[in-house]
Amino acid sequence: MRTLGLILTGVMLCSASPALAELFVNGGFETGDFTGWTLDYGYYNGGGSISWGQGDHGLRAVIDDSGTMPGQTLDIDPYNGNYMARINDIYGGNHATKISQQGAISQDDIDSGTLYVNWGAALVNPSGHPDDAQPLFGINVSVDGVLQSTFQANGNEAATTWTLAGSDGYEPLYYKQDTWTYDLSAYDIGDSVLVEMFVADCSWGGHGGYAFLDGIGTAYQPPGQDPVVPVPAAAILGWLGVNVAGWLSHRRGELLA
Repeated sequence: MRTLGLILTGVMLCSASPALAELFVNGGFETGDFTGWTLDYGYYNGGGSISWGQGDHGLRAVIDDSGTMPGQTLDIDPYNGNYMARINDIYGGNHATKISQQGAISQDDIDSGTLYVNWGAALVNPSGHPDDAQPLFGINVSVDGVLQSTFQANGNEAATTWTLAGSDGYEPLYYKQDTWTYDLSAYDIGDSVLVEMFVADCSWGGHGGYAFLDGIGTAYQPPGQDPVVPVPAAAILGWLGVNVAGWLSHRRGELLA
């Protein structure tokens, strides 16, 4: 009886574990690719204006197991798990790179109440460039097609408080890691959430920037910790079947003895 009690306790613990609120597919990029995500490429015109849909400019979005780029002096590992996304690069050319994904809000997402993005941006700060011509990093969130929140940082802003992380050979490169959040608690089940993260080179053409992205969803994953992986229901049922069958066989043997 004690054995059956332990089995049932295990089932209760599994069922009592909080559900992993995901909202987006492959939010930690642990598939090792961009499964679930849409990639867009464009050109930065300055003043926050980006012309999207302009080809891929070569491969400017990759999945990294290490965050080292040319000219970068900091060793940046994935914020969660084994992989993270990197978009854009340091080389300039007016390029812009964006990843995005749309998901429907579930009750788990509402219970969590918050959308999280673990981000780290590295922006060159070219001298003499006004704010609207600097390399740019941004995050947008829209609900049911309406823009609700936007976050942006440019090279001039980075130079004031971010960490010096190297250079592009001419101008300094600054880096910051943070977690961006957005409150989802007031929305309804089924509302459509679109998250977009992008980086643009300086609009004068000579300087770039890039960003690392990880842990995107409504389950908070502190940077430096492995992602939480839910136990599939099939695995729980399989474990239950094997252990209950074993217990019944053992009990039947005791009764026949």
